[in-house]
Parts: sequence; C-alpha cells; structure tokens
Amino acid sequence: MVRSAVRWAVVLCALVSAARAAATDDLLLGRVRPSAILAISDAWQKGHDSYEPAAEDIRVLATPRAPATLDVYFGSWCGDSRREVPRLVKILDRAVPADLRVRFYGVDRAKKEPARLVKRARIEKVPTIILSVGKQEIGRIVETPQSSLEHDLALLFECIPEEP
Repeated sequence: MVRSAVRWAVVLCALVSAARAAATDDLLLGRVRPSAILAISDAWQKGHDSYEPAAEDIRVLATPRAPATLDVYFGSWCGDSRREVPRLVKILDRAVPADLRVRFYGVDRAKKEPARLVKRARIEKVPTIILSVGKQEIGRIVETPQSSLEHDLALLFECIPEEP
C-alpha cells in the first residue's frame, strides 16, 4: 500500500513538472505583435523597461532617409532574443521612426518554422534583424550587436540610400 502511494506521488510530481515545463516553453511562431513579445514573461518586460538607449542614436533612427522595412526574427525560447528584442521594442518606442515598417516573426528552435519566411530570409541564428529598402537588403544584425543595438541600427540606417 505504501509503495503504491509513493508510486502515485512520483507520477503526480512528474505530471506537474511536465505541465510547468510546457507552460514556460510556449513558442511564439509567425507574425507577432510587440505587446505579445513583452508578455512572454516578466524577464522580457523588465528587459524593455530597464533599457535606456543612447539619445544620439535614437535621433538617427527617428528619421530614415527613405521608406524602409525592419524584419525581426526571434525565438521566444532564446536567451539572446530575450536580451535584444525587448531592447529593440524600447528603441523603436523611443525613436518612433517615420516611414519604417517593422515586422516581428517568432521562429521555432530548429529555425525551420515558419518555413517560407525562415528560408526566404536565410535565418540561421536568432535574433536576426534585417533592414531593407524595397527588395534590397541594406544589412542585418545577427544574434548580438557589435556595439549597442541602437548604435548598430543607426549605422544601418545611415546606409539607406536617400530618396531622389
């Protein structure tokens, strides 16, 4: 009788642990709104709230030279994404760049889904942030910025050709 009770307690603990793991392992896949990104966990929201981007880079980001698109591929399961993507949301909140279309895409751990988007953008690591004008890629930031995220973005913005 005691063995049976212990066995059921072990099974119950295993089920509770599996349920908790599944709850914290929810993947965001496909097009995602910034509000859903910040709602992933308290750590994502705190990463946004505590980040202070450099003002001089924010000024550059506020005025792109031409209409552009920023595609952001990230993993809700990824530590680098957890660090950089909330910062990017904060940077964009501060800069409010005119003529910049921003799209966030959640990808799976294998970086295979959503297949069409991942393949077209040649995503190998996350986060990957791609700046483009029309169909021309201006540049990308992969995984970790060289200096700071806002500064690396400002350098990419300065590569946008001016409209005639």
